[in-house]
Amino acid sequence: MADSKYADLPGIAYDQPDVYETEDLPEADQNQDIQEEENEFIEKPNLNVDSAFGKFRGKILFSDRVDFSDKLSRHPRTGYDAVSVEYEVVGRGEKETPIQKFQRLQCEITELTEEINQLKGSAKEDNQAVPSVTNVQGLSQQLTELRLEEQLGSELVASLADPQGAELRKLLTQIELSKSTDKAGGKMAGGDSKRLDNSSYELHFRPEQMKLQQTARVAQLEQRLHALETAVGDVPNKMSRLSTDTNNMSLSAAVQFLSRKATLLDSAQLDHIEGRLTALSTKMNQLVEQSSASKEENEQDKKVSEMYDLIVKCEQLTAALPEIANRLAAVHSLHEQALTFSKALAQLSALQEQITASLNGNESQLKEAQKAFSQNMDVVKKSMEGLDARIASLKKK
Repeated sequence: MADSKYADLPGIAYDQPDVYETEDLPEADQNQDIQEEENEFIEKPNLNVDSAFGKFRGKILFSDRVDFSDKLSRHPRTGYDAVSVEYEVVGRGEKETPIQKFQRLQCEITELTEEINQLKGSAKEDNQAVPSVTNVQGLSQQLTELRLEEQLGSELVASLADPQGAELRKLLTQIELSKSTDKAGGKMAGGDSKRLDNSSYELHFRPEQMKLQQTARVAQLEQRLHALETAVGDVPNKMSRLSTDTNNMSLSAAVQFLSRKATLLDSAQLDHIEGRLTALSTKMNQLVEQSSASKEENEQDKKVSEMYDLIVKCEQLTAALPEIANRLAAVHSLHEQALTFSKALAQLSALQEQITASLNGNESQLKEAQKAFSQNMDVVKKSMEGLDARIASLKKK
């Protein structure tokens, strides 16, 4: 029952049910089942993961200067700019260490092997200009047989990789050794005690040389800053390379990130990564094939379930099937008589239509005869009247 205070308000329908409207759910909570339309005119290409990975491998996408809007400005609208990056073992102007040279040769031989394999399958290239694969494999075998760590030792390899660090570690070792001898009170036996007692350290300090070294360090620092500014600069494209993966952090964080990336360029790790990527691509292809096969299996399961539901619905009628069959056999003769009667009735209706058509034709002919007879009677009457008039005129004469 409606409230009395709303009795005199306009626009209220008392003879209709009340309707309450609520707000729509958020887009994330809405149940939107988008069914894909099955159409023979819609092509569904099968993407190859290996070819897509090879096409976009080593590419970087810059999105800082991307603008797809239609607003007016002095600068033209630009889209995405994808470039490739080549990582080098040593920076420009730096001297290679033996370890770095060894790693560079390994990378170059690997690249040369890949290029030879590519040129080997091409029929357009000259076979004489391409070196043999055996020579390249021999060079790679020579590098692997060097085994720098086994021949030179891990300490010497570490010192070659970082000479300054090796000298610093050597000096720190000597200082720690001298401290330990001082604490022991000189209670060391043999030639070691004599050798340590005879060792002495002198510190010579020259203010001019200190200032010169400080000035040299400042000049070296300025040179490094100038090289850093030249390499990075204020170009957004160059800065985006460093700030994309480091979330706009400092240059040291970017250098650490690049060093972690550079460690992935090791040949052993590259082989491991390549194997994992190959396995991943194989699994992706298998998943694509399984998804295409699962669709067909789902359609077959759907049809089987529909047939099963139909059989379950018709299972209750199986008990009445014998009675229905007997009833159909009993009324078979009645059905035949009804069929004969229907045929006779159809023939009778056709004959009646023929008789009706003939009667209509006779009736039209009768009307035409009556019309002709009436016309002839009028002609005869006119002739008789003319004859009577002539007879009367003859009698008068």
